[in-house]
Amino acid sequence: MKLPTSRFNGKLIINTMAIILLIEGIAMIPAGLMAFIDGDRAIAVPLILAALIVMGLGFAGKAKVGPSHNRIKLEESYFIVLVSWFTAIFGGMIPYILVGRDFKGITGVANAFFESAANWTTTNAWVVDVNTMPRALVLWEATSSWLGGMGIILLTIVIFSALGVGGQKLAGVEITGPELEKHTAKMADTAKLLYILYGAGSLVEMLLLRVAGLPWFDAVINTMSTISTSGTINYHGILSEHFTPFVKIIIAVFSILASFNFAIYIKLIKKKTKEAFMDFEMHLFILIIVFSTILVAVILFVQGYYNNPWDAFVNGLTGVVSFSCTTGFTLERVELWPSACKFIFILLMMIGGCSTSTAGGIKVIRFAVLTQLIRRGVYKRIHPRAVKPVIIRDITISTTNASSISTFTLLFMAIYLVSILVLSLENLDMETTLTTPIALFSNCGVGFSKISNANFAIFSVLGRIYCVLLMVFGRLEIYALLILFSRSFWNPNRRSA
Repeated sequence: MKLPTSRFNGKLIINTMAIILLIEGIAMIPAGLMAFIDGDRAIAVPLILAALIVMGLGFAGKAKVGPSHNRIKLEESYFIVLVSWFTAIFGGMIPYILVGRDFKGITGVANAFFESAANWTTTNAWVVDVNTMPRALVLWEATSSWLGGMGIILLTIVIFSALGVGGQKLAGVEITGPELEKHTAKMADTAKLLYILYGAGSLVEMLLLRVAGLPWFDAVINTMSTISTSGTINYHGILSEHFTPFVKIIIAVFSILASFNFAIYIKLIKKKTKEAFMDFEMHLFILIIVFSTILVAVILFVQGYYNNPWDAFVNGLTGVVSFSCTTGFTLERVELWPSACKFIFILLMMIGGCSTSTAGGIKVIRFAVLTQLIRRGVYKRIHPRAVKPVIIRDITISTTNASSISTFTLLFMAIYLVSILVLSLENLDMETTLTTPIALFSNCGVGFSKISNANFAIFSVLGRIYCVLLMVFGRLEIYALLILFSRSFWNPNRRSA
């Protein structure tokens, strides 16, 4: 039996890594320029040096490997995406390491690794207090969160559309949700359109936050962090000072918009208005938010946490959006709220936002299919011979998709339970231990008790590394990591073309 001469398209893998490093290095330049504008040479030089190092590695990879063919195997696409994300995370560590020589709170490879991973996976978690960082480094945090929100593979496809046919497979692995629909003739065109929408939404939110009173810098960094559903940045308390109901509503609205399926916006651009507004997942997501907000607001008002119904509603909405969109706001003291509110928030974290969005969690459409599967199971108990398909808005869910969604949910819960056991070795209180895995796995970053402010410095070095794995697991929806433990993946005779 003849074995294949090559297991992986090595040239494509290294070229993709090189492209990502080039993009990442270029993205570091604005932070370095800001340090020069601020007159902080001690910060500017390390940041520019970090950008040059990362871009240099990218150029070296391209120059050494040269062009590669576009054919990508399905299993190979999982590996490429996983390697790409860790490439971005490791590259993103360099600014923290170089700048950290002058700032005690940022020192340490483990801290740099955690901070970079949290930003790229849009998880509102930290081990270094943002207030100990120079302004330029905070801009890099926001920039990496903004890029991570849409996904680095999509950006790679936009700039280097030579990936061609393989781009669809790579994007399908990276984009969250059961399925990625190609809305234009080429995947590169779809990726460009998504980034145009993403950029336009960011610009609108930034201008609204500026009009609402936030200084330009804080408007920029909070726009990039909230529209990517990676949280808010309360740099030296500026956001707290301006956290009016108007600002809360702006942040909440754009977090919700970023949690919708981006296919809706593409349909609107293509003038498929009725199809866009009839989206079942969007309707269900809005219903979940509205119902949860009313329920939380009533609990807060009845139990006397807020004397004004409007304040109870606005703060309840902020809390619900924080967890349902997996944005993870930390400005509201939700850890002091009633246990009923906390239970609602945990459920919202698990469900998460819509598929093909910047939000994390199981995803609303999977939740809808699961409820229909449960209903069908009950019906089949009563009518065992009946044929009852799973139908969502007049669309029959295939057996393959239903099985895939069930498998994903079981894996989600299995990893959650295993993670509780692993993190219990940190010997923290029960509330912290139970909410940490779901906070990281859903890319929300905020839990209760000791992590209510998203501070993970309480964990050991090994604990932080495990937390990083959970964040990446959640961002890539499990399979990109689990597939590496499959024997058939490493057996070239069993891999598909």
